[in-house]
Amino acid sequence: MSTPLQLEATHSPRFRTDVQLLRALAILLVIFYHANVPHFGGGYIGVDVFFVISGFVITNVMQRASDGTSLQQLSKFYARRVRRLIPAASIVLIATVVLTYFFLGPNFGVPLLSDVRFASLFSLNFHLIANGSSYFTPGVPPSLVTHFWSLAVEEQFYLAYPILFLTLRKLFTQGSKTATVLFLLVVVVTSSWWSIHISTSNAVVAYYSPFTHLWELALGALITQLPDLPKFLTYRIKSVLSAIGAITILLSALFLTSNSVYPGFLAWFPCAATALVLATSSDAISSNARILKFFRPLIYVGDVSYSFYLWHFVWIMLPLQYAMTINVSSTEMSPVMRLLQIFGAFTCAALSNHFIEKPIRTSSRINAQQWSVLLLLVGCIGTTLGVTYLYGAFGGGLN
Repeated sequence: MSTPLQLEATHSPRFRTDVQLLRALAILLVIFYHANVPHFGGGYIGVDVFFVISGFVITNVMQRASDGTSLQQLSKFYARRVRRLIPAASIVLIATVVLTYFFLGPNFGVPLLSDVRFASLFSLNFHLIANGSSYFTPGVPPSLVTHFWSLAVEEQFYLAYPILFLTLRKLFTQGSKTATVLFLLVVVVTSSWWSIHISTSNAVVAYYSPFTHLWELALGALITQLPDLPKFLTYRIKSVLSAIGAITILLSALFLTSNSVYPGFLAWFPCAATALVLATSSDAISSNARILKFFRPLIYVGDVSYSFYLWHFVWIMLPLQYAMTINVSSTEMSPVMRLLQIFGAFTCAALSNHFIEKPIRTSSRINAQQWSVLLLLVGCIGTTLGVTYLYGAFGGGLN
């Protein structure tokens, strides 16, 4: 579930502590939900929080990109996305195939390899819709890469939105902000209406379709276009509003369940709350050493939230599926085991962030040679696909 796009590189002057704390909250809610932590039956709303954050961050990135032609800006934007997202995702996909074959072998009946191929091409959500898959089907273990559906939705948004954003700025040089606001409002209204309409009749399409989630990304983008807040909204008032937003997100996770009609209208609660936090929270935390020290662990969780999201699902679901294949009387994991699984996923996330993501993202050679980004993209996707076909040919039950 969300995806989780980080701010650029290191903690720069544009770094938003509040955004990282929101990311930390979102990823923890998703993990608590998948780990069946009591009272977090609606933790899946963390994905929607990520969508709003992504729309907010990406629009800010595009607004700051003023150097060069529109084509050059797009090229730089997509190059950053490739460096940031593809290598880490490819490693997790390959590791999932290898670990699944090692632990489950020919007893594994879920078509994992096909799912991995679609996930590597960021189109898994359409594949899941075509197969009628669902997170919420009782007694049916989900594919170990099901959570890549949200990455697919974000990538589909990233593919189209920057082009439309820069086109509006080009066509409406004098009123580009007004044109952008009107465009985003149309997306929010139409996509939200479609989400509400389809959620009651086709839960699978409603959950995985990009068209039912576009409004969430557009809502985050819309926050970047707001004028400065009125002066009567003091720091204390804004802090209270921000706290109300954070509490609303948490309450949404506590009160919603797998039986809730979602996304639909209910998605407005976590999404509007996230928008409220983004609109009212300031970065004063970063200037207060005592508060910053208190929040530092959560800020770090936000820093590695993308990798944490990638790794958590296989750590939580693979042991469950292994227990099912050896006919264990009860597949319910103990709290200690769940803690170990979450710690394992977090360790992998930290290692991935420090030894894969950061070196690639900050590599001066890759940054200077745009063709190397294309080579990186082709190499990662090609290797992932190659592994799936290799295991499909020689792996017996993995097909």
